[in-house]
Amino acid sequence: MSNHLEQTGQPENLNESSGQIEHEKVGAGWWQRSLTRREAGVRIAAIGAASLLAAGGALSFAGCGDDDGGEDDGTDVDQDALELQKKMGWNAGSTDKSLTFTGKATSDSQGGMNWSSFAKPTELLKAWGPKNATWQPYVVATLAQSLDQASLRGQIGPVHTAAMEAAYGRGLGMKEILKKTKEPGKTLIVVDIPGPEAVAYAAALSDVADPIITFDNWPHPLGVVKAHETLGALLYYAGEVQANAAKRSANAPAVMVLDGNRLASYTDADSQFDNRYMAKVPPADKLASLGVTSVLYAVPDSSNSNERDDLNEDFTAYKSKGINVSLFALSDFTPDPNATSDSTMATAGTTTVRHSTYYYGGGPMFSPWFFYHYPVFVGYSAPAMTRLPATNLTGRSYTPTPRPTMFASRTTGGASGVGRAKPTGFGRVSTRVDGTGRTTGIRSGSYGSYSRSSSGRSSSGRSGSYGRGGSYSG
Repeated sequence: MSNHLEQTGQPENLNESSGQIEHEKVGAGWWQRSLTRREAGVRIAAIGAASLLAAGGALSFAGCGDDDGGEDDGTDVDQDALELQKKMGWNAGSTDKSLTFTGKATSDSQGGMNWSSFAKPTELLKAWGPKNATWQPYVVATLAQSLDQASLRGQIGPVHTAAMEAAYGRGLGMKEILKKTKEPGKTLIVVDIPGPEAVAYAAALSDVADPIITFDNWPHPLGVVKAHETLGALLYYAGEVQANAAKRSANAPAVMVLDGNRLASYTDADSQFDNRYMAKVPPADKLASLGVTSVLYAVPDSSNSNERDDLNEDFTAYKSKGINVSLFALSDFTPDPNATSDSTMATAGTTTVRHSTYYYGGGPMFSPWFFYHYPVFVGYSAPAMTRLPATNLTGRSYTPTPRPTMFASRTTGGASGVGRAKPTGFGRVSTRVDGTGRTTGIRSGSYGSYSRSSSGRSSSGRSGSYGRGGSYSG
């Protein structure tokens, strides 16, 4: 217990006018203090339980045993991870830990510091919003909304990595293909690669395609999904994407931006926070009503032969609706070895940022092969095969087929992809609640014990394994 409490007999965040605990910051307050039950009992005895009750009675320790065993102080309950973060703070259970980044940058994609102006949910969503309003219902704002919390904003910055730059180059290669079709709006691109790379890919297409972000979780210091790096990538490209919106045509296609790590392996409740989530894509009937006749599903490489498990029902429904679905590997897009200089550049003020285009087959002369291997675009006549340079690429043979997954039949009160229920043990965190339903402990990163509400240290000494299911194939 803090010196303040020892001196005054009251919690530090007590609102004297109301007699209740004041939560000026989500995740802050008396319940953050990491005391063992033994320490709490000794200090409360010294102060006198009556003083706490006089201060509002919100901090009853009745029924708490000590760390060596004794009467339990609550009930073990699994709670939805995102809802817990919204209630207790983005770093619930780990307020003493900081986010760690790969590729944290000091400037944005335009070479300046304008990224900080987008570190607000409204501004970030505006920058990344689709120009065509018909796609707005399919934007998932969850990740951007996490920036409402000041303590998170203080740790977030732009992110840029070599893998993101390669993904950007592959996006430029797809842009060359999109520019050769007369009706690109009839094709939906779904890019399903690691979050920061998916953001980079969409940014490269943002002058010819509407980006639809679908990130449905919040960052957490122990998050199994590194959502903070995806958020940093969104900030890195925000200014560029916003500027490119004016260049998009009315019939621009849409690119759904998925985080390929959303179903990351989750094995240890004591060292991981389960912020996994399911992808949300338009249901088949809605997609058909938007005039979409083809879906291009982009995966990292040839080792990915199927859609991810949480997309299986959606993609098979697309097929049943007469919407063609093709799977292609982004690794088939590579730099032109004969290029003498970088092919594209973007200028912001006095800073020039150069990018290399990764072409299908490794050069612009091979790009027409894409239309033979993936006949999804309307209004384009590829040159005769005999006039094209030889290539080792053959395209991917793929047809979405129903299969049993942990996500099967999870729909509640709506079409597939809308109102889905999470599978048991997926995207949930073990917590302890008291008799009033208040969360008193969160289990993540405590090495077999519960942290006192949002503290990252142990308060109960409870041991045991809380690993979940959640394996997937495809």
